[in-house]
Amino acid sequence: MDNKKEYNAGDEKQVKDLEKKAKNERDQELEDLREILNLKAGVRFFKRFLEDGQIFCSTFTGNSHTYFNEGKRAFALKYFSDICEASPKQIAEIMIKKEDE
Repeated sequence: MDNKKEYNAGDEKQVKDLEKKAKNERDQELEDLREILNLKAGVRFFKRFLEDGQIFCSTFTGNSHTYFNEGKRAFALKYFSDICEASPKQIAEIMIKKEDE
């Protein structure tokens, strides 16, 4: 038998507790991302990741490979959105290619 407490969406305390837990988890995710983006290696990684994800390119190929490209793009867009939320000032650094790289 499962010992989990049954969730009751009508119980305001349970709802607020779950909302607080979700907010704390999201705050931690964003803080983790900020820590990664404070490393030069983290910025380099996300530059490559977003470029490979083709978030600012057309993914249309004229055949079924478009679906594959759109899957990569959707995955990369989620992380781009997280970066925008966690550290919007670093977007330019990630998106602009420098000549010495």
